[in-house]
Amino acid sequence: MRLPNRWVSQLGFLTGWLVAALLLGLWFGAIAWWLVGALALYLAHTLRNVYLLDRALEGSGRVPLFETRGLWAEMLARIDKIRTKARSRKKKYHRLLREVWDSTGALSEAGIILNPEHEILWFNPSATRLLGLDPSRDIGNRIDNLLRHPDFVRYLSDPQGEGITIPSPQTPSGWLSIQLIPYGQAQQLAIIRDVTRQMKLETMRRDFVANASHELRSPLTVIGGYLDSLADDEDVPESWAAPIAEMQRQADRMTRILRDLIELTRIESAEEKARHDFVDMPRMLEQICAQYAPADVPRPRVTLHLETDAALLGSESELHSICHNLVHNAVRFTPPSGSVDVFWRTTDQGAELAVSDTGIGIPKDQISRVTERFYRVDPGRSRATGGTGLGLAIVKHALQRHGGTLQIDSEEGRGSTFTCVFPRSRISRRGGAAQAAG
Repeated sequence: MRLPNRWVSQLGFLTGWLVAALLLGLWFGAIAWWLVGALALYLAHTLRNVYLLDRALEGSGRVPLFETRGLWAEMLARIDKIRTKARSRKKKYHRLLREVWDSTGALSEAGIILNPEHEILWFNPSATRLLGLDPSRDIGNRIDNLLRHPDFVRYLSDPQGEGITIPSPQTPSGWLSIQLIPYGQAQQLAIIRDVTRQMKLETMRRDFVANASHELRSPLTVIGGYLDSLADDEDVPESWAAPIAEMQRQADRMTRILRDLIELTRIESAEEKARHDFVDMPRMLEQICAQYAPADVPRPRVTLHLETDAALLGSESELHSICHNLVHNAVRFTPPSGSVDVFWRTTDQGAELAVSDTGIGIPKDQISRVTERFYRVDPGRSRATGGTGLGLAIVKHALQRHGGTLQIDSEEGRGSTFTCVFPRSRISRRGGAAQAAG
């Protein structure tokens, strides 16, 4: 291995120094003493440079250099250069940290960094405004000791989904949205937003829809009654038959929309969790599927596959809405030559209701939107078949009240499968019916 030039130069200097001491010893005598003295001077020079190197490594000011070349001069110069760069980086990082602090302080959302034990490591000024946190008091405390809402405590132990909304601890009638994001080494970043305005607007929207739906239902009932009378009246000119039939169809469609709006508003306005009444799911599914048995109207074949006799604990009306809407949608969007299969089974995760069809399917980019209110994959076909655009929205909200989730698998032109997954805590066996009912 070839030595660097600086080490070759240093070894050359040491060799020359000892040779000079040897020659002086031969000239004046006492060679050993000359060599010892030369080594002592070299050792003192080396210790001085080691001391300067130690000072340089400690960062004690600028190190004076008495040599302009050689190993030690180059080493000390390199250290001084590294220190200069480090100081420059430190100033840059401090400036960046100040900018980050100023930017987080300007945010309206609160940001809180938590360690794996849910202890607070840092938070921005908005956390003080929204949660009343104090840097001198709350850093190092567990956040669930400061924010004790039961929903937040449950979410903190299992942060699944898009977050939760809880009442504000600082503002009466205020609401906060909290989302936990994985951060750093097993840390979490809590993003907290004030959603009071959105919640008030949502409440106003629900109230308006509920009131409008109830107010419109009576006039539509009257209009429908008169239209039925006109349709049955033999004295009405024959040329009016088609317009009256179309008006009846539109009145029926508006009635279905109002009925679904009222149902959706009722589910949204109800308590967060559904009741725990005993619901015989196999019997309910048999009744629903029987409605689509072969009839005069061409429709796809509906087959029920009962793989378990398990029942559910929940709201019978809401569970009926879930089952009916899924089966009804599958039948509407499947051609008469196709088929609809309904599965009821239990898994390790809980209970599953799966409705699979061979219908028109859903484009991949629209699957995430089909549970929105009034969203239709094919608006023209949906209106022609009497759809309201609210069925899947009802399914989604009713499932959430039962702690369930909706999974959608679909391929355009080849059919869809809608799977409702209910938690194990909602499953009830036949033997527990009496106890559940009581």
